[in-house]
Amino acid sequence: MRNLLTIIIYLVLFSSCDKVENPIPIEEGSVDWALYPGGDPATYPYPTWLQNTNTKQNVLIEDYTGHLCTNCPAAAELASTIESDNLDRVFVASIHASPSGAFQALSPPKFITDFTTPAGNSYCSDMPGFLGNPMGTINRTNDGYQAGLVWYLSSEWTNKTSTLLTQSLRANLQLKYNYFESTNGLFIHTETEILEGIEGPYNLILYLIRDTVISPQKLGNGDTNEEYHHHSVLTDNINGIWGTQIVAETGFAGEKIYNNFSYQIPTTDSTFNIENLSLISFVCNRENFEILQVIKTKL
Repeated sequence: MRNLLTIIIYLVLFSSCDKVENPIPIEEGSVDWALYPGGDPATYPYPTWLQNTNTKQNVLIEDYTGHLCTNCPAAAELASTIESDNLDRVFVASIHASPSGAFQALSPPKFITDFTTPAGNSYCSDMPGFLGNPMGTINRTNDGYQAGLVWYLSSEWTNKTSTLLTQSLRANLQLKYNYFESTNGLFIHTETEILEGIEGPYNLILYLIRDTVISPQKLGNGDTNEEYHHHSVLTDNINGIWGTQIVAETGFAGEKIYNNFSYQIPTTDSTFNIENLSLISFVCNRENFEILQVIKTKL
């Protein structure tokens, strides 16, 4: 009788279905419950997950730029055009970074907005071969301006993006969130589904994006546009520079991985209004940096 009861419990707990409610246990240490009004994890509205029916490979263009870089506005416009030509398939993250930091430096009285982030500074140093702004990564694939490097000249962005959009999907992502205005608390829940067997390690990385920031920018003719619209600006990493490991060695087809995060949205200025924010989420290989899949969620 005891063995029969054990088998029944096992089947109930581990049988799969297309609808999953609160798939992981509530853990006090995984999120900051002070950001949840009332602070009681037992009443938190965890999401219900439906089967992810997406079949399309998406692309992340990381545009490494700087407000003192005169060649960067043309590259930014190109990235934005590729994005708008492939709505809901291509997403841009504008990352203000370079190893020297020269084009990102503050230069009062006009250039007083610090767009740099610890993540951006790390990426352009830790991923070898960065030449200078503007440069970009395209799903961080490693056949850029030189074989084995993730960096692409802007002249290569269009063709490489088109090629990647035709590739088969190896992983799927879903993201749901709750926002509590009284605490500026953002609770983020993700589902990563492995569609083909993969060899790790793989990490999940979450970008906080400000959709538009109006601030001065040096232009190609040497002038300064004091009302320049900086597009899709990387502002912070929700779960750290290199994210959260979700596959240590091997990911099996059909495997689903659930993660929960909390984040307090800054109140530094009006650009942090919830209506001006998005999340870019992606799964990448921690060793060669390649991105398996990316999605963007407007808050």
